[in-house]
Amino acid sequence: MSDINAEYKWNSNQNLKKFTGKWIAVHGKQILSSGKFADKVAKEAREKSNAMPFLVKVPEEGYISV
Repeated sequence: MSDINAEYKWNSNQNLKKFTGKWIAVHGKQILSSGKFADKVAKEAREKSNAMPFLVKVPEEGYISV
């Protein structure tokens, strides 16, 4: 099981400019997948890690976590 608080803290310190406007799936301090649609990003990440990823939408400024 992943530690969402640790992933949130790790994520907030990353340079995510290349992911602007995309969803990213984070697990174990690693970005597993990214893309335009959250459901597809989550599915791809679960296939890679067999775990529920921490999903984040990276907007133009800052970020929104779900």
